[in-house]
Amino acid sequence: MVLFIPILFALAVLFGVQWSADIHAARVLEKGRAWSSPIYRATLVFALLLTMPALFVALSGQGGRLAHDPWMQIASVFIAGLISYTWYRFLTWLDVFEPEKQRMLALTFLLACALMPLVMIVYRQAEALTHWRIDGDPWHDARYSVLVIGVIEEFFKIIPYLLVLRLSTRIDEPYDHLLYGSISALGFAFIENIQYLYFTDLAAVAGRALYAAVAHMFFTSIICYSIAIARHRGKGGVWMAGAVGFLLAALGHGFYDFWMLSPGRPRAITLVFFLGTIQLWVIMKNNLINISPFAQPHLKLRSIMFRYRIVNAMLAIFAFAFVMRYLVLGAWSAWELLARQWWVMSVMLLVLALSFSSYHFIPGYLARVGVSANPIRWFLPVAHYATDLSGSRIRVDIPARMWSRIALPALERALPVVGVLERRVVLDDDPDWYTFRPERPLDLGHGRQGLFLMRLDAGTDTIPSDGYIRMQFWRFVAAPEIHDGRIDPRQVRPGPRVYAKLVDPIWSGPGSAFGLSEMGGHSLS
Repeated sequence: MVLFIPILFALAVLFGVQWSADIHAARVLEKGRAWSSPIYRATLVFALLLTMPALFVALSGQGGRLAHDPWMQIASVFIAGLISYTWYRFLTWLDVFEPEKQRMLALTFLLACALMPLVMIVYRQAEALTHWRIDGDPWHDARYSVLVIGVIEEFFKIIPYLLVLRLSTRIDEPYDHLLYGSISALGFAFIENIQYLYFTDLAAVAGRALYAAVAHMFFTSIICYSIAIARHRGKGGVWMAGAVGFLLAALGHGFYDFWMLSPGRPRAITLVFFLGTIQLWVIMKNNLINISPFAQPHLKLRSIMFRYRIVNAMLAIFAFAFVMRYLVLGAWSAWELLARQWWVMSVMLLVLALSFSSYHFIPGYLARVGVSANPIRWFLPVAHYATDLSGSRIRVDIPARMWSRIALPALERALPVVGVLERRVVLDDDPDWYTFRPERPLDLGHGRQGLFLMRLDAGTDTIPSDGYIRMQFWRFVAAPEIHDGRIDPRQVRPGPRVYAKLVDPIWSGPGSAFGLSEMGGHSLS
């Protein structure tokens, strides 16, 4: 626990800074109606979830009033359902371009639940035939974890996804593969979670909500991602890719369980491995969203609220388990649950919430699927917090005091200019560049005049509407070509630093005299 204190502190500070920035953005955008914004409502819900259950346990005097059965059974089913529903909502939030029908997702979930009894039968048969068990021997335990647990569970979890893939046309974009596979994994985890929650009197709530459900989704996603990428590339070998993905999923699943189940092994290795899988899963989801054939420029991944919704949903699950332990087993049992799990729940919840709200949509771009080479980064969330500026209309200018150092008189005469950040692109593995198309040509002396590259300066994550910020401004020296979301560095050269701010779209309707002519003059000093 001592090791986790500085990590928890760092995560809490990071989350707090991000929350503060989001609150500030809400105030600017809502202009007097900030309290009606989603982030303010989420903050209020968070405060209530943090205080009301504790006050109820401390003051109500209702501890131990409910019988263990059937109330613990009911609570186990209900909490398992909440866990599955929370992650289902998260998965569907990411399905922005061509959302799936809920009934097909529900059917996939129910089919996975229905297969669970078969898993138990196959488990017993495999153990009877092989006599393999978890017995403390490293080789025996590794063999059982991979070839029994990993192979059997991944085989049955992938069946509903494969049935949807073969018997319907619903899987028609890359992200659908991961979506249906993860929903199937949630159905499997739902039945498994009921058992663990009931037999531990809800003490397993943090592990089942934050570890097990996510791990099940990730391992199945390996298979689905392999198939999706093979189909996207269109070079054949789809089922071979699926077979390789299955082997990797079974191996990863077995590795995860080996360090957790084998007696005398350091369980911390499972934790470190799990943190690495979070990074991989974020990249996999982002890649499949990027290559959607249904992508539309005006649709964006509004992922800022993801972190607050995940935090509040998981906090609600834990609060319900806390209250039910109190009502069934008494106050001491409830406070013991809180004392033993608050720190691990806090660390993992912040890591998941921050990582799972860090996505950037770059059409066609496939990032390398891998973890950071720096082991310290494994303990920190994936961080892509810059605002998606694609589609933003900005005014570009250069302060008068800087022109003495810039020998571009034609550009000086052309500025200020208004234009649009058309799309996000990658330059030298940096995903925070945008193509900028001015509403009139800009002459930098040489190179293209109708399209440029722009990027926020370091330390800035958005463009304000009430002031200017500095941006990098690069020119194309050849006809712009974007392949898989990437710009060839040989096509561009650095230009002068410019300053930019957001502007409202030009309204050319009746009664409006606002236009480009009103934006002339150097107002920046």
